[in-house]
Order: sequence, then structure tokens, then C-alpha cells
Amino acid sequence: MENNNFYPKLVRILIALLAIYLLMSGLTSAYNFASRTTDENLFRNPPSNLYVAGNFPATKLDRKDKPVADSATQDSIRVGDLLIAVNDHRIHQDFNLDQLLQSLPAESNLKLEILRTREDKKYTYLIAKTNFPNNFYRRLPVTVYVQEVEGGGASDMAGMQKGDLIYRINGLTFNNAREADRILRRSESGTTISYDIIRENQNITLAVTLAKFGIQISLLFLFLSGMVFWGVGTFIALNRPQVLAARLIGLSLMAFGYTFMIFFFAAGDQQTFFGVLSTLTVVSALPFGIAMSIHSTFYFPEKRQKMLESRWLTLIPYGLASLVVLLFLSILFQVFRELEYQTVFILMFLSMLGYHLAIYFIYRKHRTSQSKKISRIISWASCLAAVAVTAIVFFLNQAGQFQHLGFAGIPLVAIPLIYLYVIGHYQLLGMNLHVRRNITYIIVSSLWISVFVLLLLRALFALADTYIEIPNLHFTGTSIVVMDAPPDPRQRDFLEKLIIIFVSIGMTFGFIKLGKKIQGFINRKFNQDQYDLSRATSELAEVMATKLSMKELAQGVVEKLAQIMQLKRVGVIFFRDEKSCCCQQAYGFDGSQWDDICLTSGHVLVDEIQKFKNESRFSVEFLPTESKEEFGKHGFCHIIPIRFKDRLVGTFIVGEKLSESPLHLEDLTFLTTVAKQASLAIENTFLYEELTEQERLKHELEVARQIQLASLPQSTPQISGLDISGASIPALEVGGDYYDFLNSAAVFTVIVGDVSGKGTSAALYMSKIQGILRSLHEFNLSPRELFIRANQLLYKDLEKKSFITAIGASFDSSKQSLVLARAGHLPLFYYHAKSRQVKWLTPKGLGLGLQQSETFATELEEEVINYQPGDIFLFVTDGITEAETRNGGQFGEEKLSDILSAGSSLNANKLRDKILSEVALFAADTLPHDDQTVVVVKAL
Repeated sequence: MENNNFYPKLVRILIALLAIYLLMSGLTSAYNFASRTTDENLFRNPPSNLYVAGNFPATKLDRKDKPVADSATQDSIRVGDLLIAVNDHRIHQDFNLDQLLQSLPAESNLKLEILRTREDKKYTYLIAKTNFPNNFYRRLPVTVYVQEVEGGGASDMAGMQKGDLIYRINGLTFNNAREADRILRRSESGTTISYDIIRENQNITLAVTLAKFGIQISLLFLFLSGMVFWGVGTFIALNRPQVLAARLIGLSLMAFGYTFMIFFFAAGDQQTFFGVLSTLTVVSALPFGIAMSIHSTFYFPEKRQKMLESRWLTLIPYGLASLVVLLFLSILFQVFRELEYQTVFILMFLSMLGYHLAIYFIYRKHRTSQSKKISRIISWASCLAAVAVTAIVFFLNQAGQFQHLGFAGIPLVAIPLIYLYVIGHYQLLGMNLHVRRNITYIIVSSLWISVFVLLLLRALFALADTYIEIPNLHFTGTSIVVMDAPPDPRQRDFLEKLIIIFVSIGMTFGFIKLGKKIQGFINRKFNQDQYDLSRATSELAEVMATKLSMKELAQGVVEKLAQIMQLKRVGVIFFRDEKSCCCQQAYGFDGSQWDDICLTSGHVLVDEIQKFKNESRFSVEFLPTESKEEFGKHGFCHIIPIRFKDRLVGTFIVGEKLSESPLHLEDLTFLTTVAKQASLAIENTFLYEELTEQERLKHELEVARQIQLASLPQSTPQISGLDISGASIPALEVGGDYYDFLNSAAVFTVIVGDVSGKGTSAALYMSKIQGILRSLHEFNLSPRELFIRANQLLYKDLEKKSFITAIGASFDSSKQSLVLARAGHLPLFYYHAKSRQVKWLTPKGLGLGLQQSETFATELEEEVINYQPGDIFLFVTDGITEAETRNGGQFGEEKLSDILSAGSSLNANKLRDKILSEVALFAADTLPHDDQTVVVVKAL
């Protein structure tokens, strides 16, 4: 967009002066037109002065010069017709018809074009020269023909008719319709002047009493349409005088507006300076307005550099406009008598339109997509307005209602309004023209109500003037008889009024119903529909009842609120423990930005809401400056806290409506009710989230349990000379007990471990020690070396509060011996079959992860034991020996030794099961408080 800083203040002053002049000129012309005297008829210059003096037959031709069937059955050319052309020779003031007729052969046919003034229509006829009657025409002095007579007006009352030819007014002749009108306006209203007219080839004198003209409603609408053009153009030009595009658009709209304001009003008197200036303005406004409108497309909606490279392109429309102005002036001052305003106007319009279309198609590729879109909007609006104007003019012309042509200006108002729309919507010309939707709604609704009332009144007045043919009805006791005689006048008046009353009532109800439908459409278009509170509450309750997760609940509530209340944006934040923001959702707002706002302002929001514990709602204006600016910048206005039993669980943050109207008291009350309704749903969501989390953890622990159990030996190794059995039962879903069977070529090793604590952490450490020991076993280490190496790895990684006890025994069945090492674990219970006694083997050793390698290795002893068939080795964890009853009594090592001694005859599996069942029986009234592991190795 070109931005010229050429004396912007001076340019603004000049534009303001021009706007004032155009407005004053238009108002003055309208006032002069309204206050002038009138004979209440419309006359214009005739196209010819050859007057048909008698009727004679001829063959009527259609537009293709083909004869019309049955056209010669009656007199075709009638007295009073004006001869316009003969054999396509146009009739002018000095045309010699007799000379033309004499030059034609006697057998020739003549094509005559006539104007039938009584109908104000043109016809074409064909007639043989031999059929021409003698003296069939007369040459008239300068006349004007009456195009229309207002019913009941001054001329109608004096007897004037449509088609009459006026050749003298008050004894004065004239040269054209303008001079005739000037003679008329010299007389004052109420005076009687004489009109000398020609009708049916007779000279008649009529006495017409003049009246005041006033302004017809249709002309007033056209004047107001022009005012809209003028106002919009002045506004654009004065707002951005330094922008060439704004000046061109503004000046062109001002020119069009001035043209419409004075379109039907007479120009000033050329004898005065103001009259001459007004005349020049009138004839220049439209052509130069079109030229500037075309020129503006070089800069609007974007600068067209390719077009501007050719300087002559901008000069052509102004050259055409100058030529048109000269032609208008030549017609006005009668330099070219043959020319007519309509002809020049059509030529101007076609040439300007052709030029505009030519440059459009030539340079159409050198535009951006947005420029094309904006131009398309303006073009469509202009075309639709032109079509509407054409339709109105056509129908009024067909109906002969020329006095209502001013209504054609109403659709044209769309053109300046569409300019305002695209400038404001696309932020063009550096202008911010945003009008709040509620203001626009008020304007549109007011206009519709005004139009509705006018249409209804017009229809009712037209109905009152309607003549209703009422038959003479006679009511008998059994029938209704239609009489031939006319009805009694009083009865007829009564029935006519009754019918009009009923039709008026029906028409009014029909109009009201139509009006409500259109008003409803306007309400929907501007988001002004009122919502049903009970229905809205029910819909929100359904959303809250079906959404269980926090995110779904938050999203469902804000979307439903925005839909019901037609909000631009609305957000909701959930608070956990009245501190942290645990969930946030927004409608009509970028999600990432909303998350950032909640993260930065969430804690501030909680603190501020807590200050308003007694308030059910408050404005964002009460927030600290930083938060207020942040929420205000994004269009949020109100804060609605959500409390459950005086505990803050969330808040709604609400923006303005789509209609851009403020939230009313009933809206805020509804939001407060929704907040109370949502509080229970949010609390239920918290509980649901907790239950869901618990279920998730339970499932995960069950999976972990299965994994842990799968990591334990799934089958008992078959070792010659040994009967082996083992089992581990965690107190919780997962546990910290561990046992494993490690096989090598000649040695079978049993490992039993117990991680301090229980549950998930113990299970993780258990998995770790299992992996370490299995890896180290690949080096064929003894139990003592195995534990020393493991301690080196675990000491660095275990938490200080955690440790692992373990016991390991490597069996060599070929030698019937085992090597034992104990890292802080329970003793190995050894049943000696020969002596039938149970020994507790307790070589020294510290728990894994408690001490560094040197100390651990120093303290760790290794013991070698030779065994005999029948000997039993029992490995357990403290979950067995420390199993408790409700009274606090422990199972103990002594009881375990007794069971081992008593079950010495059992195989390994049965002995294992007996121990576990005895422990379960002992602690039957309590839940296990620790993991329980039993491994039995019996020598065979």
C-alpha cells in the first residue's frame, strides 16, 4: 500500500472542504427541489417535432422487422403519434420529410418508427408509399410531452393527460424541457397558470393551480443512500489522507454519493456563480468518481507494481471522464442538440467497464491470493447491488411507477458498506474499523424493524385503497341467494369494512410471523439467541455425569458452556489440595498458550481466589497487575471459583460472548450455579482418578508378582544323591525374598536371600542381586567369593538404609560335602540323621551392602560340612521364624527345629509343605507381615 506523506494535514483540510461543499450542494439542491412549485406532472423533450395528424393503417413490425400477425385489422398509426424515423433516417428539427418521400419510387415500402406519447412507447410499422394519406403529419413548434400525470394532482384536476404535448406555458414558449421547467418554477404555489397543449390534433388551453412539490419517499431514500456513500467516503479519506488508496476510494465514494443525492433534483441556475459551479460538479462527479474508483484498484487491496509501471494506464480513465464531462456540458448548453444524456451515460459506462475488465484480465496473474479474495468480495457485492438496481428499475418501468425509481438506490448502499467490511476485517489501509458485534446487531435489528413496520403500513394502506367487488347476497332461513340487483350501499360499505378488518388482521399476523422468523435469523447470525436455563443445566449435568476423567470432564464442560452461552472463550482449571494446578482446559484459545498461562499464574490465582472466599464471582481486574494483564490480553473477563465444602477445587475463567455483548446478571448467576454443580463432579473425578491409580498400581504389581515368581526357579533340579524343594511366598504383591539354584558341572549351589523391607523397593533390589549372583556364578566361585564380589557391586548402589542378607551352600554330591557361607542371614538348619539332632550352622558374615569390600571379606567365613544320607539342610527367611499371632507370639527357630526333626522321614516336597502349613496355622488370625521362603535339601 503506497503511503504518501505529501502534506497530509493540507490534504485532510482540502478533503474536508470538498466534503462540506458536496454535502451543502446536495442539501441545497434537495431543499430547492422540495420547496419549488409543481404542476404535479412529469414532462420531457420529445424525440421529434413531426406530429401524426390522423389515423391510418399500417403493418406493425416486431424487433426483427417481421410483420406482427393481425396488425392491420385496425388503424395502426394513430393521431398524436410522433414520427421518429423513416427508413432508419432519424427525424431532426430541419428534417424534410416531403423531399424524402418524393425521392422514393411509388411502389416502395416505408418503415416508420413512431413514439406513442399516450403510452410512452416506441413502435415500428411498414406502409406502402401509395397508402400514405395526404397531409398525414404536421410540424410542431418546440414542445414537451407529458410522460406521467400524478393522480389527484394539480394537472390531473385541470384535465391534463399522459401524452399531451405542451407548447406554451403562461403564454411563454421555450426551447427545451429545462426552460419549460424554469418558467413553471417562476410562479408561486397557489397561483393558476395556463398550459397550451396539443391533444388529438386539437389545441387546448388548461388552467393549472400550482402546488408545493415536497420530496417523494423514494427520492428521499435515494438521497439517504447518497449520504451513506458520502459519509463512508469522507470517513475513509479523512482517516488516512496520506495513503493514496484511501484518498482514491474516499473521493470516489464521495463523488458517487453526491451523484445519488442530486440525481433527480434540478441543477442550479446557470446565471449565478453557484449555479455554474453546481452544474460543473453535477456533470463531473459521476465520470470522475468512476475514474478514481478504477485508479484505486492499482493500490487496493494491494499495490499493483506491474500496473503502475505503465503510467498511461492511470491516465486513460481520467481522459475518458474528461471527454464525458465535455459531452455532458455540450448537451447542457445545447452545443450538440442530437446528443442525449442517456446515450452519453451508456457510452461512458461501457467504455469505463470495458477498460476496467481489460486491465483486470491482462494483469490478473500479478496478484496474491488474499488480494484476489478481497477483490472477489467487492466485485460480487457490487454485481449483486447492480442486479438488484436493474431489477427494481425494470419492474417499476413495467408498472409505469417512474415516481418510485428512487428506491433503486437502496441496494447500492451495499457497496460502501462492503468497503468498510473488507477494510476492517482484513486491517487494510492501516485502519482498525472493528465494530462490536452487539452494536452491529442493534443497528441491523433496528433497520429490519424499521423496514418491517414500513412494509406492514404500506401493505395496510394499499389494502385500504383496494376496491372489493361484493355481490348482493340475500340471506334466507335455509340458503344464501345471490341477487342480480346491486347491493345496498350501506350494506356494501359494512361488508367491505368487515372484509378489510379480517384481511388486515390476517395480514398483520402473517407479517408478525415472518418478522419473527427473520429476527430469529438475525439473532442466530449475531449469536443473540437466549438459552433455556433448565435445558442448559440438564445438558451440563449429563456431561458431568458421563465424564469420569479430569481431562474429559474439563473439556466437556468448557465446550458445552461455550456452546450454550455462545462464548468466544472459556477456560477451567482444577486445583489439587488447593495448591497445584492438576488439570486445565480451554475453549476458543490456543492450548499451549493456555497451559503456559496456567503454569505461570496458577499459584497466583489460587492465592487471589482464597482472598475472595465469600465471593461467588469476581472480575479479573482484581488480580495482581501481571496476571490481570495476562488474562485481559487474551480476552478473559470473569473468574468463577468452584468450591466443594468450602474447599477450592477449581475455577472457571470466562471471556466475552460471540455477540460481544457483556455478560448480564443472569449469565453470571447461571455460571455460579454451574460452578456449584461442577464441584461435586470434580470431587468425584478426583476420587475416580485415585481409584484408577490404585487399580493401575494393583495391576502393575500383579504383573510384577508374576515376573518375580517367574524369575524364581520354575523346576527343581535333579541332582544325584539330593532331594531338593523350594518355595517363596511374598507378604505383598511382590517381595524381597529370593532363592535360586545355581548348577555347574560338579557342584550344585543353593542361594537364599532377604532384602530389608518388603514390597516394590525390596523386589527391585531382589531382582538386582539375582542378576548379579547369576552373572558371577559363571566364574565358578565359591559361596564366600560369590558374596564378596556381589558386595563390591552392591555397596555402591544400595541406599544406606537398605541391605541384603544371604546364605549360600555349594553341594558336591560326589564327595557328600557342602561349602557354606552366610552373609548376615539366619542359620542353616542342619538335621543330622545319625544323631537325630538339629544343628544351627552360623558361620560369621555381614549383610551385603553394609560395609566396604575389605571389612566385608574379613568378616565373612566359609565352612565345609560333610553329610550322610538322611541328613537334611533347611534354608529359611525371617518371614518363617518371625511369623506372629495376634497376641504377638512368634513362631521361632525352636519350633522350626522341632518340625524339621519330626518330619525328617518326609521327602523334600512334603517337608517344605509341612513347614509352610504349620506357619500358616500358627499365624492364622493375622496377615503375613513378611515374605516367607523355604528351601529343603535332603541327602539320599
